[in-house]
Amino acid sequence: MKKYRIDIKPTAENDLARRYHQIAEESPQNAVTWYLQMIEAIEKLDVLAERCPLAPEDADIQLSIRHLIIGDYRALYLINGNVVEVLHVRHGRMDRKL
Repeated sequence: MKKYRIDIKPTAENDLARRYHQIAEESPQNAVTWYLQMIEAIEKLDVLAERCPLAPEDADIQLSIRHLIIGDYRALYLINGNVVEVLHVRHGRMDRKL
């Protein structure tokens, strides 16, 4: 089974940090729990990263951007050789633009 290295890009790190701080305003513990769940799910892309479908955002640019659904959130990523490059983390209701 092919193994991938996970590379969370600064854009995705910023998305995670912004949402973490929003949640932490109401509940610091919920923010920690949310963040850990997100990271755990993203790290599971190290195997079978191809299992997730192409994201709607890929329709215009056709770079094979995929999305992993994590509860109400989506992690947008590319597979580049043996590296999964996580580009963004978005709430499912957010506009679907890159």
